[in-house]
Amino acid sequence: MDHSAQKEPERIARQKELERIARLSGLSLSEEEKEILFSDLARIVPYMERIAELDTSSESGDTQQEESGFLREDEAVESGIASEIVTHAPQVKDGMFTVPKIV
Repeated sequence: MDHSAQKEPERIARQKELERIARLSGLSLSEEEKEILFSDLARIVPYMERIAELDTSSESGDTQQEESGFLREDEAVESGIASEIVTHAPQVKDGMFTVPKIV
């Protein structure tokens, strides 16, 4: 049996899955757009599979923090820019923009 003939059912299944995802996402794709997207995904998926196979068990999630050696406390700081911005608004109430109610 031809190797490309074995891949055809898999390709059809993946195209149907792509169409299902597009439909669920509210996208309407032309046949040309589907083919381009399918081609792009066919090149991307093998890379994603290789990444998924990487052994990351020895890696900690804090690599960036460990390398920097400096951690600061997360504190809210008032910049004062909000009060400057509302000075340009046509209507302000309690430090916030006032807009007409739209129903």
